[in-house]
Amino acid sequence: MSEHVMIDLETLGTGNDAVIISLGAVKFNPVADTLREGFYVRISPESCVAHGLKIDGQTVTWWLQADRADARQALLASEEMDLASALDGFAIWFGLESRPVWGNGATFDNVILRNAYRAARMDCPWEFWHDRCFRTFKSLAPNLPKPTFDAADVQHHALGDARAQARQMQLIVKQLKLGGVK
Repeated sequence: MSEHVMIDLETLGTGNDAVIISLGAVKFNPVADTLREGFYVRISPESCVAHGLKIDGQTVTWWLQADRADARQALLASEEMDLASALDGFAIWFGLESRPVWGNGATFDNVILRNAYRAARMDCPWEFWHDRCFRTFKSLAPNLPKPTFDAADVQHHALGDARAQARQMQLIVKQLKLGGVK
């Protein structure tokens, strides 16, 4: 069974050219009960804008709502990095071998991250045929529980969300007896 990667982005927009404010990812095996090492980086919005990525006012307003205070605090707790350095760090963490990359939405995480690589004139570390949609996958088991967060994780923190999504996928694979997921 090959290793997969679950990614999650926090952004300041919903279009495929959205500014990314954080990137979280975790390596995992869909048929196992454990997660491998994670990756997390907070990204400077200014550096994203300098590469042509866009900010959407409605998304900024969404981030400012009171129920997102914990997520904002968790985001601001880590040091900010420019887009190119963040993408380079992710590519190094990802490794040289392309593998399945899951994002929560056919037009969101993977597409936005791939477009950020393009905007920064860098190579995306996975091949396009490895793009996977976790939102579509989880619709196969709509009655299973929502993802679970570790005590240290906060919802809308990119690494916490990536971990929770990977655990939810492992539960779906187990419940549906999909041991051949590749």
